[in-house]
Amino acid sequence: PPLWGIGKLKEPLGQEPEFLHDGRAKSLEEAVLWHGGEAKGVRDAFMNLSKKDRKKLLKYIGEL
Repeated sequence: PPLWGIGKLKEPLGQEPEFLHDGRAKSLEEAVLWHGGEAKGVRDAFMNLSKKDRKKLLKYIGEL
């Protein structure tokens, strides 16, 4: 699903939403890490961020 509104999904579901088209990712971070192919560069850039910056980015996405 698109990321817009992702932060509002937890409340109605009563649990963390599942991510990716098949629900195999249980968190935003896991969803990023599952990407490869054309998105490999983005995944690698994410992994090259400091732990603090990854946490900030995931917080931001979780509030969309």
